[in-house]
This record gives sequence, C-alpha cells and structure tokens, in this order.
Amino acid sequence: MSNLRPDDVTRKNQALHRNPSTMETQPVRAAKPRAGHSTRFWLVILILLIATVFGIAISTGYARGLRLRELNQADTVAEVIQQQFTQGLDEFVAGNYELARQRFEYVLSLDPEFPDANEFLGQALSALNQPTPTASPIASQTPTETPDFSSFEGMFSSAQSAVGRGDWTTAIDLLLQLRAEDPAFRNVEANQLMASSLRNRGMDKLYAGKLEQGIYDLTLAERFGPLDGQAQSWRSSAAFFIFANSYFGLDWALATENFGQICQANIWGACTKYGMAAVEYAGLLAADHQPCEAALYFAEGFTYTLAGAAAPTATKVANQCATATAPTPTPTVTATLPIGSLTPTATVPAGITPSDTATNTPTSIPTLPGANTATPTHTATSTATGT
Repeated sequence: MSNLRPDDVTRKNQALHRNPSTMETQPVRAAKPRAGHSTRFWLVILILLIATVFGIAISTGYARGLRLRELNQADTVAEVIQQQFTQGLDEFVAGNYELARQRFEYVLSLDPEFPDANEFLGQALSALNQPTPTASPIASQTPTETPDFSSFEGMFSSAQSAVGRGDWTTAIDLLLQLRAEDPAFRNVEANQLMASSLRNRGMDKLYAGKLEQGIYDLTLAERFGPLDGQAQSWRSSAAFFIFANSYFGLDWALATENFGQICQANIWGACTKYGMAAVEYAGLLAADHQPCEAALYFAEGFTYTLAGAAAPTATKVANQCATATAPTPTPTVTATLPIGSLTPTATVPAGITPSDTATNTPTSIPTLPGANTATPTHTATSTATGT
C-alpha cells in the first residue's frame, strides 16, 4: 500500500486544478472549410455537365446524320434502279436481249420486288433461248478494199467501189476527204454519191433501232439532194416514236395514245411499250373509279405484254364493269286468285239476252253424190234472242 496521507492527496488535487493543461483550458473551435476545395468540386460538376450535354448532342447529331445518309442512299438507289430498268426496257425493245437481261438482273439484285422486272427478265431469257438464225450468204460482207489515195480520181473510184459493196461509212469518209482537198472535183457526182451513202446509212441505223443517228444521217443526206418517200416516211416515224417515248413513264395517257398509233406499224417494239403504257394507264383509271375504261385498256395492254401484278386489278375492274352495265331485270307479275273467291261472269252487250239453256241444232254435213243417208252431227251452240 502507498504511504500517502490524506493531506498529500488533497494538495495534489489542488495543484492540478490550479495548473490545468493548455489543451484543456483552450476553447474548441469548429474547423473552417477550405475555399479551394469547394470551387474545384463545382468546377468538376460543371465540366461533367457540359461534357454530358455535348455527348448527347453529338450522339443525337450523329444518329440524325446516319439517318439522313441512309435516306439519301435510299433515294440514290431508287434512282439507279429506275434508270437501269428504263435502260433495260430500251435494250429489250432494240433487241439487245443480253444487255437487257443483265440490267434486269441488276435491278432485281437491288430490289427483288421491283414491279415487272421479273416478267421482262423472263421475256429476255426466252428471247435468248431462241435459236440464232443462220446468216444468209447475201448478208456476208465483201472484204474491204484498200482505198486509193494517190489521186483525186483514185479516191473517187474508191468511194464508188465502197458504195457498190454497201460500205457507206467508208464512202462518206472518202468523199469528205475528197471535198476537203478539192471541192470542185466531179462535184455533181460526188454530191450524188454523198446523198446516197448518207441516206442508206441512215436507213440502216433506223432499221437497227438507232433512231437519233438515223434521223441525223437522213437530215444530212437531204442537204445533198431530196429524200425519197420511203426515207421521209421512216424519218417521220422515228421522230414520232421519240416523241411518244418522251411521255413514257411521265404521262401514261399520252404515252398510250401515241404508242397506240405507231404500234400499227409494229416497229421498234412500239407495241410492247404501248402494252406497258396501256396497263399503267388502266391502273390509273381503276384508281379513279372508272372500271369500264380501265377494263378496256387492261385488255389492250395484255395483248402485247404480260399481266403480271396487274392481273388482280384487271379482274376486279372487269367484274365491276360487268355489274355496272348489266341490264336491270324486269319483274314478272303473276296474278294468283284464291280458289272460290271469284266467279267468272259473262258480259253481254245491251239488248241481248242470252238464253238459259243450250239448244241442240242439227247441222247437215254435205255428202258426196251416191251416199245413202246424211248423218247429222249435233253441236251445242249458244243462241241469243233480241228483246
């Protein structure tokens, strides 16, 4: 045990109360927040907010840009498809079935549901599968002679030889060179050869379906001499075909009207285009609630082209037209009298009183000479007496 006395403990406690520690005697102060720390916190929040807004704006703008690009691409693809399909039709009409097949297949690769592409692809394939006609010996070309450029006379003779073998382009080139070097050399004869060569080359191009080029050559030929009636007729027909084709796909009514006229000549595939235009025009008439007119043009169109997707509409308008033009049935009224409800009454003119009973009147039948007796026949007749 400690030997401390109570007095020692009391003094020690008093000393502690008189000299407290510095920590115990100082007032407690609240810690002040640091100003720099608060500013940095709000700055970080602001930066994050701005970054979020920019991120949303960028993502929204990017998505919108993608959408616009997709729409632009879709429009571009649609234009390409329509252009290729139209060119395919032109190739098909001109008889270039292989090129037409390639274009129709390309259209279907971009849009498998494109209207009428399958039908025309089938027609092109059918045309390609037909046997190729054997070339006639008359159609074989004579080997080309080497032109003589040693003199003007040699050039003129070479041009005559080219005309004789049907090499119109060579003849035209030789005559142009001759005119360039000496315009006066055998001028009249050279003009006649030039007119003939241009005319024949233009006709060949028209036969091949190269209408613009054919019209151009015939127009040039007319400068060297008047055109014959056949050339003028073909040139007019080609110009009219181009005119009709300008409405194809833009105004189906006018395209149908114009191609219907040139279809009578059955040249350059005009009937095929007439059929297509008539079907499209019939669809417009059907949508305009004119079933009879639509049925008429559907029938015309299907004469020259396949029905395809238009068949259901054609059937519908045909039924509607048949219903609309059917005659209204006239009801037949049949009078039905109840049994025993009416008693027939004879109407006798005034002043005539029919007798109540029938009178048997003998009627003599003439007999041939030599007959023994006459057999009377009794016929019941109604007699009337006047009052």
